[in-house]
Amino acid sequence: MFAFEQEDQWNVYFNRAEIILKAAEGRKGQKPLFKPSRASLIYSHNSFSSQAQAQAAGATLNISSNIAYNEHPPCIALFDALEKKYLEDLRLELAHRGRYVILRAVVNPDRLVSISTIAEDENGEVETVQIYNQDDRKLPVSIVPEGQVFIVKEPFFKMTFGGGTSIRVDHVSDIIFLDGEDERVPEKWRPRLRPLARRPLDWKEDGNRFYGGKQYFEAAQCYTKGLELAEPYSEIERILLLNRAQVYLELGYTEKALADADKRSLLLRGCDYESAKARLVKLLKECPENKNAKDRLLRTFRRLREQRSGEYEFAKMRNEVKEWGNKKGKLDCAEYVGPVRVGHAGSKGRGLFTTRDVKFGELLLCSKAFKVCHKEAKGARFTILFNLKTKNGQSGTHSQLVQELIQILYHNPKKAKRFYELTSGDYERVKGDMVDGLPIVDSHLVMRITLKNCFGCPRLSALDDPFENLFKDPTEEDKIIAEASPTGRAEGSGIWILPSYMNHSCWPNSVRSFLGDLLIVRAARDIPEGEEITTNYLQNESRVQKRQKLFRSQWAFECQCTLCEIETAESDEVKDKREELVEKALKFKVYLKRSLTKIGEGIKPMIKLVKGIEATYSTPEFLYPRVPLISPTHVLHTFLVRKQRPSDVLALAKGALNGLGFKIQLKAGKLVIERYGYLHFPIINLFVHVITAAAISGQSSTAMLWRNLTIKVYEVVAGERESFFDVYERPLLQAGVPVN
Repeated sequence: MFAFEQEDQWNVYFNRAEIILKAAEGRKGQKPLFKPSRASLIYSHNSFSSQAQAQAAGATLNISSNIAYNEHPPCIALFDALEKKYLEDLRLELAHRGRYVILRAVVNPDRLVSISTIAEDENGEVETVQIYNQDDRKLPVSIVPEGQVFIVKEPFFKMTFGGGTSIRVDHVSDIIFLDGEDERVPEKWRPRLRPLARRPLDWKEDGNRFYGGKQYFEAAQCYTKGLELAEPYSEIERILLLNRAQVYLELGYTEKALADADKRSLLLRGCDYESAKARLVKLLKECPENKNAKDRLLRTFRRLREQRSGEYEFAKMRNEVKEWGNKKGKLDCAEYVGPVRVGHAGSKGRGLFTTRDVKFGELLLCSKAFKVCHKEAKGARFTILFNLKTKNGQSGTHSQLVQELIQILYHNPKKAKRFYELTSGDYERVKGDMVDGLPIVDSHLVMRITLKNCFGCPRLSALDDPFENLFKDPTEEDKIIAEASPTGRAEGSGIWILPSYMNHSCWPNSVRSFLGDLLIVRAARDIPEGEEITTNYLQNESRVQKRQKLFRSQWAFECQCTLCEIETAESDEVKDKREELVEKALKFKVYLKRSLTKIGEGIKPMIKLVKGIEATYSTPEFLYPRVPLISPTHVLHTFLVRKQRPSDVLALAKGALNGLGFKIQLKAGKLVIERYGYLHFPIINLFVHVITAAAISGQSSTAMLWRNLTIKVYEVVAGERESFFDVYERPLLQAGVPVN
């Protein structure tokens, strides 16, 4: 469930949606009371399209909603077994099992969350059709242009939020788009003029033009038309297969690309690294001067090294991600699976476990995204995805993620097996994977799996200069998100298969971080062989009641970690007092905008508040870390740094780390962590405060000892150590700390 910051507003919105949909359910099986005329429907559609285009042109950010309520499985029946029906036969709130309708679009479509059009049947009756989960890379007009004939299998007929009706097509496998030569197109809708006969070469040249213009869908269609006419095993067939395979790779249809390649033993990227190595070695034996093959073989050896050892060129990879800008990107690297295995975790289902003793900071996993949608990418859609059946949802790119996952599963059915092994709660998957030679994809199942297993993610866990970012005003986009989104933020999102098996703990023994489409997991303390690896589903500082409410609604479990048990045992009076003091302390952040003379006025009250928060704890910090103190302490330290009181910063930062459960001692001239505390990225700021305060106070040797220790801790929370000086260069240099 959403952690509503504007709870009343969004509760009202979703409650109203639920009332409307339940009222619609009450009319299940009935005919609509009122049907608008053809002219009225078309006029309303065109008016909405104009308004939507105007809003899109003038808006910096648009947050729409995608609400799922009537979950119905996709059609699994063969088309020949379905009975043809007409629009007048449809009844409300039903998926018409064993039936299909054939329709023709009478307008050009528009797109908000779905692609919406007006379509007619052979009797001239018209209805709104909402087509969900189509590929965003296609323009709506290229999917269902005016005049496009299509079949909807087992159509779901529903009431809309506005009181009208529509056919809602959730499942991509439930709609069939027909070309003019398909025998299923009614005679009255077939083109009167037949196209001139074309040669495979003509289709190849058209496809090449589309490919040159990066119109990959159109290119694939042309190459397919050419292949339908080409002689088997001819040279033109070989070229068309190679060209289409290349297009499929551009579209992410790896399995289709490899299928085309295998037909003529073509060598393409996209296969596993061992197979690629074998093919490249064979090719170089035949053509030893092939420079492209040599380069690709070297790249393959690098991927195999990453896969086996977990050794990555992290600095180079991070720079590449930073250069993506607003473009979509994908790192060229392999996955690494370290000392972990999947095992049974009791009532929690499956989990990940260590296969040997693991040391603090050791790399456990480097997992490539099954699919990721970064909010930084141009065209990212911020949508409120909400399932009224399960009462949970997310705001951000999660709806876009579901849509893009559906396309991956539809075009790469072998790859889909790993995704479908993830938990979906109590939702049952339909039997069968294919029908009429095409994959069956249940969009509601994909949504359920996504909401339970996806990770909210940035492109980079470590942003440059976090201290400086503390002073920045929110952007216009941030303000719109805060106002429009129920969570007050909009995140990127992605699915990583193996990391999805990690179960939750509020004080986990691992830390995850993100580098582009790579998810990195490192040990947050020493972990003995056979212990379950845990992660934190909610990296926040909220109280136990709020956390448990989210766990129950979003993932259907109640956390029983030590942290939750201790906090639950506290009195409500203590928890209320602590929460009140934390809220007051965080409000002092506004003083950071003021002059140095006025900053001093906020220091004493701020110290008093921090001390007051500390006083609400009675259990030792190594059992009960003071997590709610992380943000207020960072604010207080920033006050003191600006006021040039390094000795106070040094003492308070060390005290804060101790309060988070750390025990750090000087041994044999080195700082060592004797006891590991609560660890996630914001805590690095406390370590850096110790370094800079020690340096400014003239304790250069202490600063260097803490610098070396901090780099090791930074590696755990950021996934890699190479970027430490990029991120913290400014405060370190200002304090006189070497950054070599």
